[in-house]
Amino acid sequence: MTDTDPLERATKTRRYCFSVEVKPECIDNYKHHHDNIWPEVSSGLRKAGLKCLTTFQLPGTNRLVMYIETAGDINLAEATGPGSEYRASHPRIKEWEELMESYFIGGQWTLMNEI
Repeated sequence: MTDTDPLERATKTRRYCFSVEVKPECIDNYKHHHDNIWPEVSSGLRKAGLKCLTTFQLPGTNRLVMYIETAGDINLAEATGPGSEYRASHPRIKEWEELMESYFIGGQWTLMNEI
């Protein structure tokens, strides 16, 4: 966190963009799960401070791009990453995150730089 005024920090929005390639045999399951997100996951992400999460697929590929906006000036890795309160808050969240990561080539989303 920065040393700015807490009220100022609370009004800021942080933006993140990630990319990952999904294993070809997993793309349909990935889409199915995201059409049917488990309630524990969606509520946990909101509680962690996410106000917008959108995933796009690059046409003709298994490449996904995820765009996230947070409510306030929070550190996304601390809020949702391994060891976070989000991941520890419900067993289904841990199950979801491990399942999604198993679909990825390389296992993780790559943070993209904003230009």
